[in-house]
Amino acid sequence: MRLLVHRFAPLMAAAMLIAMLGPSSTAAASPTWSHRDSRICGPSAADEAACASVARVLYANGAAYHAKSPADLSRVARAAASVSYTAVGIRSAYGIAAVGDPSRVIAIIDAYDDPNAYSNLSTYRSAMGLPAIGNCSLTTLTGLTSSAKTPCFAKVNQTGGTKYPVANSGWANEIDLDLQAASAVCPMCSIVLVEASTASFSNLGTAITTASGIPHVLAISNSYGSSGDVSGASYPAWDNAAKKGLAVMASTGDGGYGASFPASGTYVIAVGGTTLAVDGAGARTSETAWSGAGSGCSSYNPAGSWQVIAGSPCGTKKAMADLSADADPSSGLQIYTTYNGTRGWWIFGGTSLSSPLMGALYAMQGGYDATTLAGPYAWAASTPYYDVTSGSNGTCSPTELCTAGTGWDGPTGRGSIQLAAVSQTLASISVSPSSASILVNGTQQFTATGLAQNGSPLAVQPTFTWATNASAGGSISATGLFTAGSTAGGPYTVTATSDAVQGSASVTVTAPVADFSLSVSPASQSVKRGATATYTVTVNPLNGFTGSVDLSLTGAPSGTIVTFTPTSTTGSASLTIKTAANTRQGNYSLTIKGVSGTLSHSVPATLKVTK
Repeated sequence: MRLLVHRFAPLMAAAMLIAMLGPSSTAAASPTWSHRDSRICGPSAADEAACASVARVLYANGAAYHAKSPADLSRVARAAASVSYTAVGIRSAYGIAAVGDPSRVIAIIDAYDDPNAYSNLSTYRSAMGLPAIGNCSLTTLTGLTSSAKTPCFAKVNQTGGTKYPVANSGWANEIDLDLQAASAVCPMCSIVLVEASTASFSNLGTAITTASGIPHVLAISNSYGSSGDVSGASYPAWDNAAKKGLAVMASTGDGGYGASFPASGTYVIAVGGTTLAVDGAGARTSETAWSGAGSGCSSYNPAGSWQVIAGSPCGTKKAMADLSADADPSSGLQIYTTYNGTRGWWIFGGTSLSSPLMGALYAMQGGYDATTLAGPYAWAASTPYYDVTSGSNGTCSPTELCTAGTGWDGPTGRGSIQLAAVSQTLASISVSPSSASILVNGTQQFTATGLAQNGSPLAVQPTFTWATNASAGGSISATGLFTAGSTAGGPYTVTATSDAVQGSASVTVTAPVADFSLSVSPASQSVKRGATATYTVTVNPLNGFTGSVDLSLTGAPSGTIVTFTPTSTTGSASLTIKTAANTRQGNYSLTIKGVSGTLSHSVPATLKVTK
């Protein structure tokens, strides 16, 4: 029987590119970019699942390149003939405008523990401009309402407790992908991660049973599968969860044509994979069947009612896939994780990506009714999906099981996400100024600009809600006017929010510093050689300054006699410059300097000497 997941191939260690980083007297040659794809989990044993993630690693001159930011990853991915989607990018491509709410929960089922699940998710959401997500208990998550301001992340073991299983690096990557992909599609949905003790179907089944009993869970994503088909009668937890009216998603696998469980479960929504392409504005231009997407007919499990149609290529057995979404690592999602021993930004694909994308969409839209199971997403031609009509995952008979075409096909099912035509979508918010320093009791006006997915300002600007964490250090009005309090502190954050998209700036409140300024009158004098010019220099105290200022002059003609009376002052002093009889004619630029401790200020003056 064909294996859907192959053994992980270790990647080369990272190397610094001297030609890129070091100075050179000549222009450094552009590196040669390439990429390699590796499945992060090994093949599954009997009665076990393997995760369905594929990591795309980029190489410059043969050395693995580790991106430090999403922007850096986007830059080098293009050079390596790859596309990498940000959260905004994937939403824009699919026309997703809604953001969900915290009472709508997607459950993620995976094996083993990811100790950094929450911290990596928080880093991802911050870098992608998504709203912050709280790290909460299961009790807190189940008590959320649609009016809650912040979504919630909870992590439990397979029975709902907090004694987590042992960690596993491959499955930890899978967990990071699942959580971050779900956040990209539904930024305001809450997430519960249920970690099975091992990858056995027995333990994973316990985890999905636990997830199906958690209040507010609307969809469950399972980004894993067996090497070959498995009887759902032996492991009924997935079908039982679906019978409760939950949208239970499962990846069809990454090994091309061939069946996989739990995607082959009767009531499970099997999610295949596509290659997603967009134009310069981020709108989808095409989707084709990904060559790695699993498909086929179950050997054991009957078809769900929505698949019982005349001419089904699988007869009365379950056919895969039902639906599909982006899965090709060539058009993968940017995620933040520790891969191959290096923390940073990576491109991940596989049907491990398509399952949480589709699961989060179901959660955001409210799931579906228990009495209809997958009825709203049936194979009927009227279902609202983007029909993928080209591409294949292998050679088979009948060909529709592995070749995309009009209507249902094996690799992509009924189709991919189809919500709305992509126009200008609020993708990010720019706040100006990006930082400010304000004296106590002072004010600073901040402005916000909504930007589309391509970075241009929206033609119609949204209404922004302003907030600050300054507390006693200040407040901000509904129009973005920050008023500093009487207490110095910071830096504080001011935030502009619209439709769950946020932009921020920093502000520091400072106490007035005792200081002084200098002035001189007149600013310019004209005298004959041998005569005396007189100026009045004034020390102006600021913010309670009481110190003494020492005065000095530079720039006077050679041979002149310079006198300050008094030489140190906090008020006015008389400056006299007596020129010599042989002083050269001309204009002289003078600098009067005052020093008091570490404070120092200068004021210019001019002296013109004539015959």
